[in-house]
Amino acid sequence: MTLRPKDVYRVEMTENLSEDAISSLVTLYLPLMGKDAVLLYFLLHSEGRLQHTQESHSRLFEILNLSADEVETARMHLEEYLLLRTYVQEGETRNSYIYHLNAPLPSESFLSSHEFVSMYIHALGSRQADNTVAKFVSGSISTSGYKDITVSVRRMPEERFHEASVSFQKVRPRYAFSNEDVDINFDYDHFFATTSDVVFPNILRTRENLELIGKLATLYGLSADRMRILVGHAITLDPPVLDTEKLKNSAARAVPDVTTAKDPYSLPPVSFLMAKQNGAMVSQADKRILEKLRMEMHFPNEVINIMIEYILKRSDNRLNSRFVDMIAGEWARDGVKTREDAIKETKKNTGVRKKRTDVLPEYYNASPVRTAADEKATKEEVEEMRRLLSQKRKENS
Repeated sequence: MTLRPKDVYRVEMTENLSEDAISSLVTLYLPLMGKDAVLLYFLLHSEGRLQHTQESHSRLFEILNLSADEVETARMHLEEYLLLRTYVQEGETRNSYIYHLNAPLPSESFLSSHEFVSMYIHALGSRQADNTVAKFVSGSISTSGYKDITVSVRRMPEERFHEASVSFQKVRPRYAFSNEDVDINFDYDHFFATTSDVVFPNILRTRENLELIGKLATLYGLSADRMRILVGHAITLDPPVLDTEKLKNSAARAVPDVTTAKDPYSLPPVSFLMAKQNGAMVSQADKRILEKLRMEMHFPNEVINIMIEYILKRSDNRLNSRFVDMIAGEWARDGVKTREDAIKETKKNTGVRKKRTDVLPEYYNASPVRTAADEKATKEEVEEMRRLLSQKRKENS
């Protein structure tokens, strides 16, 4: 049915567009449907919010700067991807249309659909598809290693400018997984750019798995290239599963890639302990201690390194797990979360506890002083004892 400028339309919507829905339309649907379809969807959505009566299609043609055939083609693309249902009532001079808009799939659902992902890869290629998937599943862009060079242009009152700066700080982009783990130091950008979907399937790029990869790399001082290899070895493809225990064990056995830094306390804990051992490899038992401090107790690297140095000084260069647990428990209860907190904690009691030694009073160990009279008395007592024994024998005979 040919669409004519005098035909009229009304719009129905199921819901307003969320931020994720907008991202899904622009980044995920657009390569499949084309820009005309996405523009038509946004225009119909806007019309539906503001429309009070029927409008002619000539309005759509003029706003979009598209012909009737181009608008009809865009409409059919929306229908093809279930974003639009079209109803028509034919009239003698003009037809009336009702456009019912459906919300786009959430990005997570889109990327979980094998059919949609296959079409997306076909439209953009695997490299760009992997890049898109990484953006949606990894949170936000890391600014690690970047310098903020934003120019402050004062075109508003001082207090308003300050408010804007504070607001930006709250949403500054980074790979954030939880409030407890804000010091993950891992090059996710390079990891995603060099790790194909064959090595690390998109379905396994969950927030939990990506957080674990970053934590392990940060703890053991492993590069993005090394983690790509370890992740690949820990994955089975049928069905797709990441063996997290295998990944942990592989990371613990790997040789650190990061071994030096201008600030030694910023080193990964395994690299820091290795430096304390003059380059000798860290034992698996000591690695398990460090892993517990990082993965279970959520201490940042700097705090762990200061704690380890403190413990080594107090315990003859040994890491006793019970002693480490005791110190770690104290620091956790005291709320140690930063380098400054850790340094203050080490100064609370810098002296090594002395072993208890029980000192006996002098009189206990003093030898009795014997006099000449004591010696004589003793001889007389012996003679008397002999006389009594001799007399006893005679009586018994």
